[in-house]
Amino acid sequence: MSVPFYDHAKLYARRKAEIDGAIARVLSSGRLDWGEEVPAFEAEFAAWVGAAHAVTVNSGTAAIKVALMALGVGEGDEVITVSNTDIASSSAIHHVGAKCVWVDVDPLTMTMDVAQAERAITPRTKAILPVDLYGHPADLKAICDLAKARGLVVVEDACLALGAAVDGRRIGTWADVTCFSFAPTKHLGSIGSGGACVTRSQELAERMQMLSGYGQPRAWHRSIGKEGRPLNHLTEGLNERLDELQAAVLRAKLPDLDASLAARRAQAALYAVGFAGSAVTVPGVRPGVDHAWRNYVIRVEGRDRVRERLTAAGIGTSMSYAPPMHLQPVYRGYGMGPGSLPVSEHAGDRLLNLPIGPHLEAGMVEAVVVAVRAAL
Repeated sequence: MSVPFYDHAKLYARRKAEIDGAIARVLSSGRLDWGEEVPAFEAEFAAWVGAAHAVTVNSGTAAIKVALMALGVGEGDEVITVSNTDIASSSAIHHVGAKCVWVDVDPLTMTMDVAQAERAITPRTKAILPVDLYGHPADLKAICDLAKARGLVVVEDACLALGAAVDGRRIGTWADVTCFSFAPTKHLGSIGSGGACVTRSQELAERMQMLSGYGQPRAWHRSIGKEGRPLNHLTEGLNERLDELQAAVLRAKLPDLDASLAARRAQAALYAVGFAGSAVTVPGVRPGVDHAWRNYVIRVEGRDRVRERLTAAGIGTSMSYAPPMHLQPVYRGYGMGPGSLPVSEHAGDRLLNLPIGPHLEAGMVEAVVVAVRAAL
């Protein structure tokens, strides 16, 4: 059985009427910018997460960047984060003028080692940026407690973890700002790009709206065409807003999110049973965590050989994320060679991302398990 890593066309077909209707609604309204879809989606998304405020932007990277800016992180500051993730976390830190301080990860969950984060704090540390890797939340309680004790802010990169929870409390309610991505392959995927910041602070939300929208208050900008108001730039903002079409599509897809999460969790359980007793290291889950399973990432010896055999068998895979950021050419200037972050590097040499998600049909997970076992 051939198993695709992802299938956008199949998922579009399931919601074709609603998605097409959402797009037509925006086009027919004539409001392609500063319309009603973005604020409506923000309200609906915040309610789903359980957050007080949501501010949409045009990518997960933009969400992290805008959050850091709104919290005053900038030139000369240090931000503690991890290396075994997408470049967005590190590049956003650099885009605001700050410096990455990478620490290693916990071997079970592959999320930030809190003890190492505490040791990495210096007088220049301004923020901690944990990453909820593959859908597993970082140790948010310990990280938030540490930040509070040391006068730091927490920007949570939850771009892979929408719907995850810790001790029954959904992510989006722990950090100062939690950042999500609506890239097409995420839990709630747009048809282009999108992201959001959620926060409990109205003041911070308004600042993020302003920073992502040309430095003008959102309400002021939306009223310019109606009332002929002049420009009112209060800061040097960016153009990092979510557009009306993406917001409308996300509104159409939001009702499927709970079912999508349930499917991912059921598939992850099947994988765990299927790989029991094999040479596969399956993902670990900390007690009290509801994993969102955006990815199902195993670790195997001889990963490249195994991947080649799976490709030949028609099984889609990827390597998310390897090598880790501190070993990437762009960050060679940090001088962190092999051996700097041993847990991240060990996993990076062995990780393999298997198909998971609502596009999979009955029997596909079992077919992947059989193929992996045969490829070992």
